[in-house]
Amino acid sequence: MATFIYKGLKAGSGEVEGRISAADEVDALRQLEAQSISAFQIREARLADRRYDRNRARPQDRFRFMRQLAMLLRAGSPLLSAFETIGGDEPCRELAETADEIRRALRSGTRLSAAMKQSLRGFPDYVPRLVELGEATGDLPRALNDIAGQMEQDLRAAAEVRNALAYPSFLAVMGVVAVLFIFLFVVPRFATLLGDDRSQLPGFSRVVIETGVWLRAHMVEAGIGLAGLIGGGYMLSQNAGFRSGLREFLFRMPVIGSFLKASEIARWARISGTALSGGAPLLEALALAEASLTSVRWQQALAEVRRAIRSGEPIEDALRAYTDFDSMTINLVKTGRAAASLDEMLLFVAEMYETETKDRAKRLTSLAEPLAVLFIASVVGAIVVSLVMAMTSLYDIAL
Repeated sequence: MATFIYKGLKAGSGEVEGRISAADEVDALRQLEAQSISAFQIREARLADRRYDRNRARPQDRFRFMRQLAMLLRAGSPLLSAFETIGGDEPCRELAETADEIRRALRSGTRLSAAMKQSLRGFPDYVPRLVELGEATGDLPRALNDIAGQMEQDLRAAAEVRNALAYPSFLAVMGVVAVLFIFLFVVPRFATLLGDDRSQLPGFSRVVIETGVWLRAHMVEAGIGLAGLIGGGYMLSQNAGFRSGLREFLFRMPVIGSFLKASEIARWARISGTALSGGAPLLEALALAEASLTSVRWQQALAEVRRAIRSGEPIEDALRAYTDFDSMTINLVKTGRAAASLDEMLLFVAEMYETETKDRAKRLTSLAEPLAVLFIASVVGAIVVSLVMAMTSLYDIAL
């Protein structure tokens, strides 16, 4: 079904216009004639004719797209009708165009997995392969529901990290603003009280006061430098190599590293378990899970695990030899393999680590907030102490 825009004449009503859904233009004209409308202009509605809330898709938009597709297929909607419904109601231009591309590919006889591999942009790499497994097993709605569930879990994990760091980041930004205010407006006033000869001031006080005087006298240059730093930071953030290096650095940090590790294990276990329950062979399921990870070091380690399994080594021995997985996780995997329920055990491991990730996020928040306050208080306090030292040095008062 397609949507057509028409203009025509209706007996007793004059000129009318509107939209109508039909299989083709001939069918649209037939329906209009049945409504006593003589169409003098009719054309298929294009995506460009619509107004959208936004042009580019956000991660939550992609999750909603996949969840809606799973629900429509589970309700018994044919594939073409499902994509027509999604494309017609989609508020994001990018996803509306994606739905239209997939619908046209399906009408030409392309399989859904192949159409998704060609048209989906910004979706996880495991989506087309899990869809292909769903096609092979004849349970496509379940495969799409599993994909939507994993995407939802990824969104939750990212939201937990953002929530854990949001308030400390706000405190840090406000602390920087407070320090800049002190340097630009408070320190220069003290400098005028101290006079031009500041050679007798304590070293720390002299550094603070000279910095404030310089910043006040060169506000434009300092602003340009700050803008350059922000721009350089943004450019670095777009560099894949820098992001990968920063991610590996965070993985090695004491508190954040354990949080990221738990999140990676949860993602690996869930995708592996989902693929296995969908009918994927073990090595292929592990390859899908490996590709979904964010740590290059972990991807390399799990690639070694797959090679060891291919050579005949049990999965638990390979995990013990090449990864940092704890003994409890490895024993659970061993138990699942021995009981021929590895998929269920991996999903259980995923749930266990997802719960642990939430708990770690709470602990990270409770730790980051006082650290941010302590850092800001230390910086502001050091500046104040330097100013007090400068004033007392004028009167030879020992602190």
